[in-house]
This record gives sequence, structure tokens and C-alpha cells, in this order.
Amino acid sequence: MLMYAQTNRQWDGTGMPLPRMARLVTRDIDEVHHHMCKMFCPHDLRIEGGNPPIAFRHHQASLNSVTFNATDYGNPYGRVVVNIPPMEALYLIQVTLAGSAQITHQDKTFELLPGFFCVLDPEARIRQVFGEGYKHFTVKMPKAAVEAVLSQELGFRPGKLHFAAQPVPMKGAAVAFAQLIRMICDDLDNGSSAFGHSRAASAIEQTLQRLLLAAVPHNHTDLFDAPASTPAPYYVRRVEEFINEHVRDPITLDEMISVSGISARSLHAGFRRFRDTTPMNYLKNRRLSLAHRQLQAGADAELSVTEVALDCGFTHLSKFAKDYSERFGELPSATLKRTGSK
Repeated sequence: MLMYAQTNRQWDGTGMPLPRMARLVTRDIDEVHHHMCKMFCPHDLRIEGGNPPIAFRHHQASLNSVTFNATDYGNPYGRVVVNIPPMEALYLIQVTLAGSAQITHQDKTFELLPGFFCVLDPEARIRQVFGEGYKHFTVKMPKAAVEAVLSQELGFRPGKLHFAAQPVPMKGAAVAFAQLIRMICDDLDNGSSAFGHSRAASAIEQTLQRLLLAAVPHNHTDLFDAPASTPAPYYVRRVEEFINEHVRDPITLDEMISVSGISARSLHAGFRRFRDTTPMNYLKNRRLSLAHRQLQAGADAELSVTEVALDCGFTHLSKFAKDYSERFGELPSATLKRTGSK
């Protein structure tokens, strides 16, 4: 469900978004398959539960490299099954408008209901089963553009970006993300020229990408949510990038000094001045944040505290538990138990 604050109107499935932007209206399932492969990526599409008549509609609008897609397979009964190979270069942000979809990716299966949306991993194989009457809205964003905005915000390249697999409820930053999409689409559908200027369109596009990074948990959330700090010199950023790329690996202070290209004393002084910590404490805090996220998801993955600690680069379990408790106010086992009881 997407809402636009000024009108308080909702995309609730009673009508299709972007009604003046129809790209295909058909009852031919083969034509649907060809069209959707062209619009997104090659994939398998079939109908289960007989061969019912369909009334397919696809509406689409674009803002620079971002495309907005409203889709209704028009299947009154039976199920539509879509198997998508890794898309590599694209993030798909999917919102349910009506009905429900069962989605499997990143080895997780969940139901996507109205009031929630998810980001589909471009490196994963995805299976979607659309129930009867399912309508959805999809935002297509280039992966490279989102990662570039993240690097711009952090001041360095933090490594691969991976969004959490589970659905995100429409609250907080997610509401702002949805409202901006609604405003853009209403404007484009009405033929307004507000986003026709390339500079304006580029700024709005990047705002959408920043709101996505704020709304959906990802493996760099702790860095993205941290207060902006004074721009650090190149050698601090170089070591931060090295740590973020190798956070799970054994890393020594000597390696950090070698990567920085300066003396140990200068490196410590740089981290103290610009990050208010030491290089080794920076590494420890990155590992603790990673462990915290994994423990929060650990119940579903059936992970133990020991497995999470070792995977995040900790070799002394008692010290890990102590540092974790000081950082998050509870033992790692308590985090695992609490999330597992939900």
C-alpha cells in the first residue's frame, strides 16, 4: 500500500497506479511473457491450476535510470509462478497492492502482503508465486547507482551492498520512500514537467536511493545511520575500506599500517582525530555490528552464538560476549533468544 501524504489517497489495489502510462494490455500469456522479459530480464513464467483467462496490465513510467511499474496479471483463479535468475545489475523493490505473493530468495521464503515491501537480491535466484487477484508495484533501480550513493554518503567504498531479505513494513523512512514514489508517479502520469529538467530528475533519483538505504536494513546500515563526521584523510578512508571488505578475516595492525601507507603513529592519530577511536577498535565495532545483525536473524537461520562469533572474526568467545554486552546492553545469547521468540 502506497500513500501520498498531501491527498491521503492510497494505492490499495482498487485502481492501478499510472493509469495513463499503460505499456501492455493483453489476454495472451505468451505476449505477457515476452513483454515482461524485455522490461525486466529473461525469466520463466507459467500459470498453475489450469489455463484460466487472464486480463494482464502493465503500466510504466521512468525517472532517469529508475523505472516505476504497476502490474496486474489479471488472474481470477489459479496461480502465476515466476522464476527469475540472478539479475546482477538491478535492484527490484516490490510492493504488494492487492492479494499476496509467496517469495523465495536468499534461502528464505516469506509472504509479501499489502502494507509491506521488499528488495530482491540481484545475486539470488528468485521464485514468486502470485495468488489470485495479485497486483503489485515494482521500482527498478540500477545496483551500481545505489552503491555509488552509499559510497558518496560514507566517503569511501564499503564493499558489496546486501539488503535484508525479509519484508519491510510501511513505517518510518519506508513511508517517506513510498510517499515520494507516489508523488513522482502522480506527477508523471498527469504529464507535468516538474521532473523534466535533468538536474531536478537526478536529485530526486538520488533522494529515492538514499531513502531506500534508510528504510531497508542492509549490511552497511550501522555506517549509513551513523552521524556524519568530519571528512577523514585518504589514509583513514583507505583503512576503513580495507576493514569493511575483510571484516570477517584475520586482520592485524601491521596490515592496516601497510594499507594506509603511513606510520603507525600517524595512523593512530588520524583515527583518534577523525573517528574518535583506534584502528583496532574500529575493526572490533564493525565486527560487533555484523554479529548483532546476524544474531537478530540467527533464530531463523538456526545459528548458534559460537557460529556467529567465529563467522564475524572473533576467536575469543568470552571476550566477544563481554564486548557485545557492553555495546548492546545484553549478552549475545539474549539477543538470539529474544529474536527467536518473536
